[in-house]
Amino acid sequence: MNKLFFALFYLVGFQVFAQQFPSELWHKGQMVLVSEDTLSGKLKYDMEREIVQVQTAKKLYTFSAKQIFYFEIYDETVEYQRRFYTIPYGLVSSYKTPVIFEVLLEGNISLLAREKIGIRTSQLNNYGYRYSPNTSYSREVLTYDYYFLDKTGKITYYTMKKRDLLSVLKKREGAVNKFIKANNLNVDRRSDLIRIISFYNGII
Repeated sequence: MNKLFFALFYLVGFQVFAQQFPSELWHKGQMVLVSEDTLSGKLKYDMEREIVQVQTAKKLYTFSAKQIFYFEIYDETVEYQRRFYTIPYGLVSSYKTPVIFEVLLEGNISLLAREKIGIRTSQLNNYGYRYSPNTSYSREVLTYDYYFLDKTGKITYYTMKKRDLLSVLKKREGAVNKFIKANNLNVDRRSDLIRIISFYNGII
C-alpha cells in the first residue's frame, strides 16, 4: 500500500471494484426445453434477465425462462453439479411468470435459491496517511435469496428469520428447534439452512 494508491482514492473518492461471478462464466452442461428438446454444450445463465445461453458445436442459442424446463451445469468454481428449474412465481407482484431457481435440496420441503449481485461499501483505512477519512470504496458481492417449495407447489420467500423458518416447518417445529439449538446452527447461513431442511425432510 503506497501513497500513490491513497492519492488515487482521494481523487476518485468512491471506487467500484468488480469481480467475475459464477453467472458470468461459461459452464459445461445441458438443458431440457419445454418443447422436450435437449441441448448440450456450454451454458451461461443470467437470473436478472431470466435467460440462458447455450453454445453448441455449431451455434449459439439464447432462451428465455418461459422456454426452459430444466438445466444443469458443472460449476468449476465450486467443483460440483448445479441444477436449475423454471417455476412460475411472482417476483415483484402477484402476477406469476417463469422464474429461474437453483435447487439446493429436494424433498417434502425443497430449498431453492436465486443469486444476485449487490454493492458493499466500506471505509478505507488510511494507515496513518493524511488523506480524507471519509474515503470509501465499494465492491460487487454475490448474495442469495432463498425460497421454500412445498409439495403443493407453493413457493415461500425466506426472510432469514427463525420464526418464519419454523412457521414453514411447523409440522415438526419442536424437533427442528431442538435440532438447531443442539447443533448451534445459524438460520441465515446457507450450509446450516440445508442441514435444517434435510433434517426436517428426514423426520416428516
